[in-house]
Amino acid sequence: MNPIFQYDDIADAYASGVDSAPYNALYERPAMLDLLPPIDGRRVLDAGCAAGWYAEQLAARGALVTGIDASAAMIRYARERFAAPPASVLASRIELRMADLQEPIAFAADGSFDGIVASLVLHYIRDWASTLAEFRRVLRPDGWLLFSTHHPLAEAVRLRPERYLETELVEDQWKWVGTVRFYRRPLSAIIQAIVDAGLLIEQLVEPLPNKVFQQTRPDSYKRLLALPEFLIVRARSPRP
Repeated sequence: MNPIFQYDDIADAYASGVDSAPYNALYERPAMLDLLPPIDGRRVLDAGCAAGWYAEQLAARGALVTGIDASAAMIRYARERFAAPPASVLASRIELRMADLQEPIAFAADGSFDGIVASLVLHYIRDWASTLAEFRRVLRPDGWLLFSTHHPLAEAVRLRPERYLETELVEDQWKWVGTVRFYRRPLSAIIQAIVDAGLLIEQLVEPLPNKVFQQTRPDSYKRLLALPEFLIVRARSPRP
């Protein structure tokens, strides 16, 4: 499959900057962690693990983590993270694999995971149907999915689409990494894809930036109060 965008192209800039990027470190990440259910001793899939920050956080909370990413460069950065202190103490709890979320998760049997975290990755996939179907397959009954994605309203304001209700490939410029391409989609398409996969929505969150974000980026803080940049969803696989 030919990807519409390959993170190998921006891996160096992304890995070196993401942990200090305010919209990630002080906005999306705290909100995602607040929505994590108890994970001590649970098996969790970090889908689109990038350089391994979420895998580290999950393992530090007691989870047994499998991190997957389609980018060889990102997997390399994640391996480097867990080869050196302080994250090296968690290495025994983490498995890293290359895998494309647009393809079947072939290494995982049905019901392999108690939970899945997918941070800011699904917008690189046009058709969520097969990806969410695989997520449901590898989740145990009553397992959970926690994912973040671009907020449809923020994208509509910034990108000015001619047809909001269509899913379309767009190109954007991120100052700290360069040109990126992803799929913009309406809120209805996000919700319908979850419903069609047979997953049950527990929480839909439009996160607020934290106080540290307010202190370090006051202008951006005001913008986020008026227009959230991300949308976070926690869903469940149905009980038998």
